[in-house]
Amino acid sequence: MELKEVVIQAILERKGTHVVDYDCRTLTPFVDDMIVATTMNLRQNNAIARNIKDKVREAGFQIDIRQEGESDSKWILIDLQEVVVHLFVQDERQVYKIDRLYEDCPKVEYDV
Repeated sequence: MELKEVVIQAILERKGTHVVDYDCRTLTPFVDDMIVATTMNLRQNNAIARNIKDKVREAGFQIDIRQEGESDSKWILIDLQEVVVHLFVQDERQVYKIDRLYEDCPKVEYDV
């Protein structure tokens, strides 16, 4: 299973919504996929972040996992090198309009 598939599965397992996988390979040589998802609250945001890290390790990926954003953050960024994940609590995603940055990239949308 590819890294992005493990990440998307981990998000959907914890009921993340409006999950979008942007293929950024034409945009930058550093990141293949930018995955953006919405959560209902801080608790779910943290549960999904934890689940992503656990599932990536369980799948055997030997990568340095970095996270920006603390347990009280409405926006958590998880850097998995070739895949970067943005988790937003509800309306926070609309505040930052991060999807606009990748609107020209091919995308696949997932939802529970």
